[in-house]
Amino acid sequence: MKKILFLSLSLLTAAGMSAKVTLPSVLGSNMVLQQQCNANLWGKAAPSKKVTVTTSWDNRKYTVQAAADSTWKTAVATPAAGGPYSIRISDGEAIVLDNVMIGEVWICSGQSNMQMPVTGFPGQPVVGSNEAILNGTNSDIRMFVVRREVSDRPLDDCNTDTGWQEATTESVAGFTAVGYFFGLNLYKVLGIPIGLIETDWGGTRIETWMDMETAQKVEQNQVEKDKNHQAPNKTAQLYNAMIHPLVNYTAQGFIWYQGESNVGRHETYAERLADMVQLWRKEWGLGELPFYFAEIAPYAYGGTQQEKAAYLREAQFRAQSLIPNSGMISTNDLVEPYEIYNIHPRNKTKVGQRLSYLALNLTYGLKQIHCFGPQYKSWTAKGSEAWVSFDHLEMGICRNYDLRGFEVAGEDRVFHPADKVWLHWQTNEVVISSEKVPNPVAVRYCFRDFQVGTMIGGNELPTIPFRTDNW
Repeated sequence: MKKILFLSLSLLTAAGMSAKVTLPSVLGSNMVLQQQCNANLWGKAAPSKKVTVTTSWDNRKYTVQAAADSTWKTAVATPAAGGPYSIRISDGEAIVLDNVMIGEVWICSGQSNMQMPVTGFPGQPVVGSNEAILNGTNSDIRMFVVRREVSDRPLDDCNTDTGWQEATTESVAGFTAVGYFFGLNLYKVLGIPIGLIETDWGGTRIETWMDMETAQKVEQNQVEKDKNHQAPNKTAQLYNAMIHPLVNYTAQGFIWYQGESNVGRHETYAERLADMVQLWRKEWGLGELPFYFAEIAPYAYGGTQQEKAAYLREAQFRAQSLIPNSGMISTNDLVEPYEIYNIHPRNKTKVGQRLSYLALNLTYGLKQIHCFGPQYKSWTAKGSEAWVSFDHLEMGICRNYDLRGFEVAGEDRVFHPADKVWLHWQTNEVVISSEKVPNPVAVRYCFRDFQVGTMIGGNELPTIPFRTDNW
Protein backbone atom coordinates (compact mmCIF):
# COMPACT_ATOMS: atom_id res chain seq x y z
CA MET A 1 0.00 0.00 0.00
CA LYS A 2 2.86 2.38 0.86
CA LYS A 3 4.54 1.63 -2.48
CA ILE A 4 1.31 2.41 -4.36
CA LEU A 5 0.87 5.68 -2.44
CA PHE A 6 4.49 6.65 -3.09
CA LEU A 7 4.10 5.87 -6.80
CA SER A 8 0.89 7.94 -7.01
CA LEU A 9 2.54 10.93 -5.34
CA SER A 10 5.54 10.60 -7.66
CA LEU A 11 3.28 10.59 -10.71
CA LEU A 12 1.40 13.63 -9.45
CA THR A 13 4.66 15.48 -8.81
CA ALA A 14 5.96 14.62 -12.25
CA ALA A 15 2.72 15.76 -13.83
CA GLY A 16 2.92 19.06 -11.91
CA MET A 17 6.51 19.63 -12.97
CA SER A 18 5.61 19.19 -16.64
CA ALA A 19 2.39 21.20 -16.50
CA LYS A 20 1.95 23.66 -19.35
CA VAL A 21 2.06 27.34 -18.46
CA THR A 22 -1.42 28.78 -17.91
CA LEU A 23 -2.69 32.34 -18.17
CA PRO A 24 -5.58 34.20 -16.55
CA SER A 25 -8.60 34.76 -18.78
CA VAL A 26 -7.88 38.48 -19.21
CA LEU A 27 -4.60 37.69 -20.99
CA GLY A 28 -5.20 36.36 -24.48
CA SER A 29 -5.12 36.86 -28.19
CA ASN A 30 -6.81 40.05 -29.46
CA MET A 31 -6.06 41.93 -26.23
CA VAL A 32 -4.80 45.50 -25.94
CA LEU A 33 -1.80 46.26 -23.73
CA GLN A 34 -1.22 49.73 -22.32
CA GLN A 35 1.29 51.63 -24.43
CA GLN A 36 4.69 52.99 -23.37
CA CYS A 37 4.83 51.36 -19.96
CA ASN A 38 5.88 48.19 -18.21
CA ALA A 39 2.77 46.08 -18.78
CA ASN A 40 2.20 43.10 -16.51
CA LEU A 41 1.97 39.52 -17.75
CA TRP A 42 1.38 36.70 -15.27
CA GLY A 43 0.12 33.17 -14.84
CA LYS A 44 1.02 29.77 -13.46
CA ALA A 45 3.63 27.12 -14.25
CA ALA A 46 5.22 24.21 -12.44
CA PRO A 47 7.00 25.36 -9.25
CA SER A 48 10.54 26.64 -9.93
CA LYS A 49 9.99 26.29 -13.68
CA LYS A 50 11.51 29.02 -15.85
CA VAL A 51 9.05 30.88 -18.04
CA THR A 52 10.27 32.82 -21.06
CA VAL A 53 8.24 35.66 -22.56
CA THR A 54 9.15 36.98 -26.03
CA THR A 55 7.52 40.10 -27.45
CA SER A 56 7.42 40.45 -31.24
CA TRP A 57 7.56 44.26 -31.31
CA ASP A 58 11.18 44.23 -30.15
CA ASN A 59 12.05 40.49 -30.04
CA ARG A 60 13.07 40.96 -26.42
CA LYS A 61 13.08 37.97 -24.09
CA TYR A 62 12.07 38.07 -20.43
CA THR A 63 12.75 35.15 -18.10
CA VAL A 64 11.01 34.61 -14.78
CA GLN A 65 10.89 31.65 -12.40
CA ALA A 66 7.62 30.29 -11.09
CA ALA A 67 7.31 30.48 -7.31
CA ALA A 68 6.62 27.57 -4.99
CA ASP A 69 2.89 28.20 -5.35
CA SER A 70 3.23 27.99 -9.18
CA THR A 71 2.60 31.70 -9.78
CA TRP A 72 4.82 33.88 -11.95
CA LYS A 73 4.70 37.51 -13.01
CA THR A 74 6.80 39.78 -15.17
CA ALA A 75 6.44 43.15 -16.89
CA VAL A 76 7.20 43.82 -20.54
CA ALA A 77 8.19 47.18 -21.98
CA THR A 78 5.55 48.27 -24.48
CA PRO A 79 6.17 50.65 -27.39
CA ALA A 80 4.00 53.48 -28.68
CA ALA A 81 0.55 52.45 -29.88
CA GLY A 82 0.43 50.04 -32.78
CA GLY A 83 0.14 46.41 -33.82
CA PRO A 84 -0.85 43.73 -34.37
CA TYR A 85 1.90 41.91 -32.50
CA SER A 86 2.38 38.50 -30.91
CA ILE A 87 3.66 37.35 -27.52
CA ARG A 88 5.24 33.93 -27.03
CA ILE A 89 5.14 32.48 -23.50
CA SER A 90 6.93 29.23 -22.86
CA ASP A 91 8.06 26.95 -20.07
CA GLY A 92 9.25 24.45 -22.66
CA GLU A 93 5.83 24.23 -24.27
CA ALA A 94 4.84 27.52 -25.90
CA ILE A 95 1.63 29.53 -25.85
CA VAL A 96 1.39 32.23 -28.52
CA LEU A 97 -0.92 35.23 -28.11
CA ASP A 98 -1.73 36.63 -31.55
CA ASN A 99 -3.27 39.83 -32.83
CA VAL A 100 -2.18 41.81 -29.75
CA MET A 101 -2.50 45.59 -30.02
CA ILE A 102 -0.73 48.30 -28.06
CA GLY A 103 -2.84 51.32 -27.08
CA GLU A 104 -4.95 52.73 -24.26
CA VAL A 105 -6.75 50.50 -21.73
CA TRP A 106 -9.71 51.56 -19.58
CA ILE A 107 -11.78 49.67 -16.97
CA CYS A 108 -15.58 50.22 -17.19
CA SER A 109 -17.51 49.42 -14.02
CA GLY A 110 -20.69 50.13 -12.06
CA GLN A 111 -24.27 48.96 -12.03
CA SER A 112 -27.02 48.69 -14.65
CA ASN A 113 -26.58 52.04 -16.39
CA MET A 114 -23.02 50.92 -17.12
CA GLN A 115 -24.14 47.37 -17.88
CA MET A 116 -26.85 48.51 -20.35
CA PRO A 117 -25.60 47.23 -23.72
CA VAL A 118 -25.51 49.11 -27.02
CA THR A 119 -28.53 47.10 -28.16
CA GLY A 120 -30.44 48.28 -25.05
CA PHE A 121 -32.66 46.45 -22.57
CA PRO A 122 -36.16 45.18 -23.48
CA GLY A 123 -38.41 48.22 -23.69
CA GLN A 124 -35.45 50.47 -22.90
CA PRO A 125 -33.58 51.44 -26.08
CA VAL A 126 -30.25 53.19 -26.56
CA VAL A 127 -30.12 56.24 -28.82
CA GLY A 128 -28.54 55.36 -32.16
CA SER A 129 -28.02 51.69 -31.28
CA ASN A 130 -28.68 50.33 -34.76
CA GLU A 131 -26.31 52.82 -36.36
CA ALA A 132 -23.62 52.06 -33.77
CA ILE A 133 -24.00 48.32 -34.33
CA LEU A 134 -24.07 48.59 -38.15
CA ASN A 135 -20.91 50.71 -38.09
CA GLY A 136 -19.31 48.80 -35.24
CA THR A 137 -16.63 46.86 -37.09
CA ASN A 138 -13.26 48.26 -36.02
CA SER A 139 -10.22 46.10 -35.41
CA ASP A 140 -8.60 48.85 -33.32
CA ILE A 141 -11.28 48.71 -30.61
CA ARG A 142 -11.06 45.61 -28.43
CA MET A 143 -13.45 44.55 -25.67
CA PHE A 144 -13.37 42.11 -22.76
CA VAL A 145 -16.40 41.30 -20.57
CA VAL A 146 -16.00 39.83 -17.09
CA ARG A 147 -18.67 37.24 -16.37
CA ARG A 148 -20.98 38.30 -13.53
CA GLU A 149 -20.10 36.10 -10.58
CA VAL A 150 -19.69 36.46 -6.81
CA SER A 151 -17.11 35.20 -4.36
CA ASP A 152 -16.58 35.22 -0.61
CA ARG A 153 -12.82 35.51 -1.06
CA PRO A 154 -10.55 37.44 -3.45
CA LEU A 155 -9.99 35.50 -6.68
CA ASP A 156 -6.91 35.59 -8.87
CA ASP A 157 -8.84 34.90 -12.07
CA CYS A 158 -12.24 35.74 -13.48
CA ASN A 159 -14.41 34.03 -16.05
CA THR A 160 -15.47 35.38 -19.41
CA ASP A 161 -17.82 34.06 -22.07
CA THR A 162 -16.04 35.74 -24.96
CA GLY A 163 -12.42 36.58 -24.15
CA TRP A 164 -10.99 39.61 -25.93
CA GLN A 165 -12.98 40.53 -29.04
CA GLU A 166 -12.50 43.00 -31.84
CA ALA A 167 -15.39 45.41 -32.30
CA THR A 168 -17.88 43.89 -34.74
CA THR A 169 -21.63 44.18 -35.26
CA GLU A 170 -22.06 41.21 -32.94
CA SER A 171 -19.63 42.14 -30.15
CA VAL A 172 -20.61 45.82 -30.04
CA ALA A 173 -24.30 44.97 -29.62
CA GLY A 174 -23.76 43.23 -26.29
CA PHE A 175 -21.09 45.52 -24.84
CA THR A 176 -21.69 48.33 -22.33
CA ALA A 177 -23.08 51.30 -24.27
CA VAL A 178 -21.46 53.89 -22.01
CA GLY A 179 -18.12 52.11 -22.24
CA TYR A 180 -18.34 51.62 -26.00
CA PHE A 181 -19.21 55.24 -26.80
CA PHE A 182 -16.46 56.36 -24.41
CA GLY A 183 -13.92 54.19 -26.21
CA LEU A 184 -15.20 55.08 -29.66
CA ASN A 185 -14.69 58.78 -28.94
CA LEU A 186 -11.17 58.13 -27.66
CA TYR A 187 -10.41 56.22 -30.85
CA LYS A 188 -11.80 58.98 -33.09
CA VAL A 189 -9.62 61.61 -31.44
CA LEU A 190 -6.46 59.67 -30.57
CA GLY A 191 -6.50 57.37 -33.60
CA ILE A 192 -4.90 54.47 -31.71
CA PRO A 193 -6.08 51.06 -30.43
CA ILE A 194 -8.44 51.19 -27.45
CA GLY A 195 -8.94 48.34 -24.99
CA LEU A 196 -12.07 48.29 -22.83
CA ILE A 197 -12.69 45.91 -19.93
CA GLU A 198 -16.32 45.69 -18.76
CA THR A 199 -16.96 44.57 -15.19
CA ASP A 200 -20.41 45.59 -13.91
CA TRP A 201 -23.61 44.25 -12.39
CA GLY A 202 -27.04 45.89 -12.31
CA GLY A 203 -28.73 46.73 -9.02
CA THR A 204 -25.57 46.65 -6.95
CA ARG A 205 -24.50 48.81 -4.02
CA ILE A 206 -21.10 50.43 -3.88
CA GLU A 207 -20.21 48.29 -0.85
CA THR A 208 -19.99 45.13 -2.93
CA TRP A 209 -17.29 46.70 -5.11
CA MET A 210 -14.82 47.08 -2.21
CA ASP A 211 -13.28 44.75 0.35
CA MET A 212 -14.62 44.41 3.88
CA GLU A 213 -11.75 46.33 5.45
CA THR A 214 -12.42 49.31 3.20
CA ALA A 215 -16.17 49.18 3.78
CA GLN A 216 -15.68 49.21 7.54
CA LYS A 217 -13.70 52.44 7.42
CA VAL A 218 -17.04 54.26 7.25
CA GLU A 219 -19.33 51.84 9.09
CA GLN A 220 -18.04 49.22 11.51
CA ASN A 221 -21.14 47.02 11.41
CA GLN A 222 -20.90 45.93 7.77
CA VAL A 223 -21.06 42.23 8.59
CA GLU A 224 -24.27 42.75 10.55
CA LYS A 225 -25.75 44.93 7.80
CA ASP A 226 -24.91 42.32 5.17
CA LYS A 227 -27.47 40.01 6.72
CA ASN A 228 -30.07 42.22 5.05
CA HIS A 229 -28.58 41.68 1.59
CA GLN A 230 -28.33 38.78 -0.83
CA ALA A 231 -25.59 38.11 -3.35
CA PRO A 232 -24.34 40.00 -5.27
CA ASN A 233 -24.98 42.86 -2.81
CA LYS A 234 -23.07 41.51 0.15
CA THR A 235 -20.00 43.59 0.87
CA ALA A 236 -16.91 42.63 -1.15
CA GLN A 237 -18.52 39.88 -3.25
CA LEU A 238 -18.07 41.65 -6.58
CA TYR A 239 -14.73 43.12 -5.61
CA ASN A 240 -13.55 39.58 -4.90
CA ALA A 241 -14.87 38.04 -8.12
CA MET A 242 -14.84 40.87 -10.66
CA ILE A 243 -12.23 43.47 -9.61
CA HIS A 244 -9.47 41.63 -7.77
CA PRO A 245 -8.76 39.30 -10.74
CA LEU A 246 -7.99 42.36 -12.89
CA VAL A 247 -5.59 44.24 -10.64
CA ASN A 248 -2.47 42.98 -12.43
CA TYR A 249 -3.75 44.19 -15.80
CA THR A 250 -1.97 47.45 -16.57
CA ALA A 251 -4.53 50.13 -17.42
CA GLN A 252 -4.77 53.86 -18.01
CA GLY A 253 -7.82 54.51 -15.84
CA PHE A 254 -11.41 53.81 -14.79
CA ILE A 255 -14.89 54.98 -15.75
CA TRP A 256 -17.74 54.39 -13.30
CA TYR A 257 -21.54 54.69 -13.41
CA GLN A 258 -23.18 53.64 -10.15
CA GLY A 259 -25.17 55.10 -7.28
CA GLU A 260 -28.81 54.30 -7.92
CA SER A 261 -28.71 51.42 -5.42
CA ASN A 262 -27.32 53.75 -2.75
CA VAL A 263 -30.13 56.31 -3.06
CA GLY A 264 -31.54 56.86 0.42
CA ARG A 265 -28.14 56.23 2.00
CA HIS A 266 -26.32 59.27 0.68
CA GLU A 267 -24.73 60.40 3.95
CA THR A 268 -21.63 58.24 3.51
CA TYR A 269 -21.57 57.82 -0.27
CA ALA A 270 -18.84 60.39 -1.01
CA GLU A 271 -16.52 58.78 1.53
CA ARG A 272 -17.45 55.32 0.28
CA LEU A 273 -16.57 56.24 -3.30
CA ALA A 274 -13.30 57.86 -2.26
CA ASP A 275 -12.33 54.80 -0.22
CA MET A 276 -13.21 52.45 -3.08
CA VAL A 277 -11.07 54.42 -5.52
CA GLN A 278 -8.20 54.49 -3.04
CA LEU A 279 -8.45 50.69 -2.70
CA TRP A 280 -8.50 50.12 -6.45
CA ARG A 281 -5.53 52.42 -7.03
CA LYS A 282 -3.59 50.69 -4.27
CA GLU A 283 -4.32 47.27 -5.77
CA TRP A 284 -3.31 48.34 -9.29
CA GLY A 285 -0.15 49.97 -7.90
CA LEU A 286 0.07 52.52 -10.69
CA GLY A 287 -0.41 55.73 -8.72
CA GLU A 288 -3.47 57.96 -8.95
CA LEU A 289 -5.06 56.41 -12.03
CA PRO A 290 -7.78 58.68 -13.50
CA PHE A 291 -11.27 57.98 -12.19
CA TYR A 292 -14.16 59.52 -14.13
CA PHE A 293 -17.77 58.90 -13.22
CA ALA A 294 -21.35 59.76 -14.17
CA GLU A 295 -23.93 61.51 -12.03
CA ILE A 296 -27.05 59.35 -11.63
CA ALA A 297 -29.77 60.46 -14.02
CA PRO A 298 -33.10 62.06 -13.07
CA TYR A 299 -35.61 59.39 -12.03
CA ALA A 300 -38.70 59.51 -9.82
CA TYR A 301 -37.59 57.12 -7.09
CA GLY A 302 -40.40 58.08 -4.73
CA GLY A 303 -42.48 60.60 -6.70
CA THR A 304 -41.77 63.80 -8.61
CA GLN A 305 -41.32 65.99 -5.54
CA GLN A 306 -38.88 63.74 -3.69
CA GLU A 307 -35.24 64.63 -3.06
CA LYS A 308 -33.57 61.32 -2.19
CA ALA A 309 -31.68 61.09 -5.45
CA ALA A 310 -30.74 64.77 -5.26
CA TYR A 311 -28.82 64.12 -2.05
CA LEU A 312 -26.98 61.21 -3.70
CA ARG A 313 -26.02 63.41 -6.66
CA GLU A 314 -24.79 66.03 -4.22
CA ALA A 315 -22.63 63.37 -2.56
CA GLN A 316 -21.29 62.32 -5.97
CA PHE A 317 -20.31 65.90 -6.74
CA ARG A 318 -18.63 66.23 -3.36
CA ALA A 319 -16.67 63.04 -3.94
CA GLN A 320 -14.61 64.84 -6.58
CA SER A 321 -13.01 66.92 -3.84
CA LEU A 322 -12.07 63.74 -1.96
CA ILE A 323 -10.66 61.84 -4.95
CA PRO A 324 -7.53 63.27 -6.61
CA ASN A 325 -7.44 63.02 -10.40
CA SER A 326 -11.17 62.47 -10.73
CA GLY A 327 -14.09 64.12 -12.45
CA MET A 328 -17.88 63.82 -12.68
CA ILE A 329 -20.13 64.46 -15.65
CA SER A 330 -23.72 65.63 -15.27
CA THR A 331 -26.58 63.71 -16.90
CA ASN A 332 -29.29 66.15 -15.81
CA ASP A 333 -30.26 67.07 -19.39
CA LEU A 334 -30.02 63.57 -20.87
CA VAL A 335 -33.54 62.37 -20.12
CA GLU A 336 -36.93 62.90 -21.71
CA PRO A 337 -40.10 63.73 -19.76
CA TYR A 338 -41.54 60.28 -20.53
CA GLU A 339 -38.50 58.67 -18.87
CA ILE A 340 -39.57 59.85 -15.43
CA TYR A 341 -40.06 56.21 -14.36
CA ASN A 342 -37.28 54.75 -16.51
CA ILE A 343 -34.14 54.26 -14.45
CA HIS A 344 -32.23 53.45 -17.65
CA PRO A 345 -32.59 56.55 -19.86
CA ARG A 346 -31.86 56.01 -23.54
CA ASN A 347 -29.16 58.60 -24.17
CA LYS A 348 -26.11 56.54 -23.30
CA THR A 349 -24.28 57.96 -26.32
CA LYS A 350 -23.71 61.33 -24.70
CA VAL A 351 -22.93 59.80 -21.31
CA GLY A 352 -20.04 57.90 -22.87
CA GLN A 353 -18.97 60.91 -24.90
CA ARG A 354 -18.96 63.21 -21.88
CA LEU A 355 -16.83 60.76 -19.93
CA SER A 356 -14.44 60.78 -22.89
CA TYR A 357 -14.29 64.60 -22.70
CA LEU A 358 -12.89 64.26 -19.16
CA ALA A 359 -10.29 61.75 -20.32
CA LEU A 360 -9.33 63.69 -23.44
CA ASN A 361 -8.95 66.96 -21.54
CA LEU A 362 -7.56 65.85 -18.18
CA THR A 363 -5.64 62.67 -19.09
CA TYR A 364 -4.57 63.30 -22.67
CA GLY A 365 -4.12 67.06 -22.39
CA LEU A 366 -6.49 68.16 -25.16
CA LYS A 367 -7.57 71.36 -23.44
CA GLN A 368 -9.60 72.54 -26.42
CA ILE A 369 -12.16 69.85 -25.52
CA HIS A 370 -14.39 71.21 -22.78
CA CYS A 371 -15.34 68.74 -20.06
CA PHE A 372 -17.09 70.73 -17.30
CA GLY A 373 -20.44 72.48 -17.39
CA PRO A 374 -21.40 75.36 -15.09
CA GLN A 375 -20.96 74.58 -11.39
CA TYR A 376 -22.41 76.58 -8.51
CA LYS A 377 -19.91 78.99 -6.94
CA SER A 378 -21.72 81.47 -4.66
CA TRP A 379 -24.82 83.61 -4.32
CA THR A 380 -26.00 86.80 -2.70
CA ALA A 381 -29.41 88.32 -2.00
CA LYS A 382 -30.22 91.72 -3.48
CA GLY A 383 -33.66 92.68 -2.25
CA SER A 384 -36.12 90.12 -3.59
CA GLU A 385 -33.59 88.69 -6.04
CA ALA A 386 -30.98 85.94 -5.68
CA TRP A 387 -27.83 86.55 -7.73
CA VAL A 388 -25.98 83.30 -8.40
CA SER A 389 -22.48 82.97 -9.80
CA PHE A 390 -20.85 79.90 -11.35
CA ASP A 391 -17.50 78.34 -12.08
CA HIS A 392 -16.51 76.87 -15.46
CA LEU A 393 -18.02 79.63 -17.56
CA GLU A 394 -15.07 79.88 -19.94
CA MET A 395 -17.60 79.82 -22.79
CA GLY A 396 -20.33 81.66 -20.89
CA ILE A 397 -23.95 80.55 -20.70
CA CYS A 398 -25.63 79.73 -23.99
CA ARG A 399 -29.14 81.06 -23.24
CA ASN A 400 -30.60 84.02 -21.40
CA TYR A 401 -34.24 83.02 -21.53
CA ASP A 402 -36.41 80.03 -20.58
CA LEU A 403 -34.06 79.08 -17.74
CA ARG A 404 -36.02 76.42 -15.88
CA GLY A 405 -35.22 74.33 -12.79
CA PHE A 406 -34.55 77.09 -10.22
CA GLU A 407 -36.33 77.39 -6.86
CA VAL A 408 -36.01 79.92 -4.04
CA ALA A 409 -37.00 79.84 -0.38
CA GLY A 410 -37.53 82.44 2.31
CA GLU A 411 -37.12 82.18 6.05
CA ASP A 412 -39.98 79.68 6.21
CA ARG A 413 -37.74 77.25 4.27
CA VAL A 414 -40.46 76.54 1.73
CA PHE A 415 -39.17 76.40 -1.83
CA HIS A 416 -41.11 77.92 -4.69
CA PRO A 417 -40.35 77.66 -8.40
CA ALA A 418 -38.74 80.84 -9.68
CA ASP A 419 -41.16 82.85 -11.81
CA LYS A 420 -38.41 85.07 -13.18
CA VAL A 421 -34.91 84.00 -14.16
CA TRP A 422 -32.60 86.10 -16.27
CA LEU A 423 -28.93 86.29 -17.15
CA HIS A 424 -26.89 89.33 -16.17
CA TRP A 425 -24.56 88.87 -19.11
CA GLN A 426 -22.02 91.47 -17.96
CA THR A 427 -21.05 89.25 -14.98
CA ASN A 428 -22.52 85.90 -16.11
CA GLU A 429 -24.67 85.81 -12.97
CA VAL A 430 -28.13 84.27 -13.02
CA VAL A 431 -30.77 86.38 -11.27
CA ILE A 432 -33.67 84.47 -9.71
CA SER A 433 -36.85 85.62 -8.00
CA SER A 434 -40.33 84.50 -7.02
CA GLU A 435 -43.28 86.70 -6.14
CA LYS A 436 -43.93 84.32 -3.22
CA VAL A 437 -40.45 84.93 -1.73
CA PRO A 438 -39.83 88.61 -0.96
CA ASN A 439 -36.60 87.87 0.95
CA PRO A 440 -34.74 84.83 -0.46
CA VAL A 441 -32.47 82.88 1.89
CA ALA A 442 -31.70 79.85 -0.26
CA VAL A 443 -31.60 78.73 -3.89
CA ARG A 444 -31.87 75.29 -5.48
CA TYR A 445 -31.45 74.08 -9.03
CA CYS A 446 -32.95 70.75 -10.16
CA PHE A 447 -32.65 69.46 -6.61
CA ARG A 448 -35.33 66.82 -7.09
CA ASP A 449 -35.40 63.14 -7.93
CA PHE A 450 -36.65 64.01 -11.40
CA GLN A 451 -36.23 67.56 -12.64
CA VAL A 452 -34.63 68.52 -15.92
CA GLY A 453 -33.07 71.97 -16.11
CA THR A 454 -32.36 74.10 -19.15
CA MET A 455 -29.28 76.03 -18.07
CA ILE A 456 -26.49 75.01 -20.43
CA GLY A 457 -22.98 76.36 -20.67
CA GLY A 458 -21.64 77.87 -23.87
CA ASN A 459 -19.79 74.57 -24.31
CA GLU A 460 -23.15 72.73 -24.47
CA LEU A 461 -22.61 71.03 -21.11
CA PRO A 462 -25.35 71.24 -18.46
CA THR A 463 -25.33 72.99 -15.11
CA ILE A 464 -24.81 70.51 -12.27
CA PRO A 465 -27.78 70.45 -9.84
CA PHE A 466 -27.09 72.18 -6.53
CA ARG A 467 -28.53 73.75 -3.41
CA THR A 468 -27.24 76.61 -1.26
CA ASP A 469 -28.95 75.42 1.95
CA ASN A 470 -28.10 72.54 4.27
CA TRP A 471 -31.57 71.82 5.57
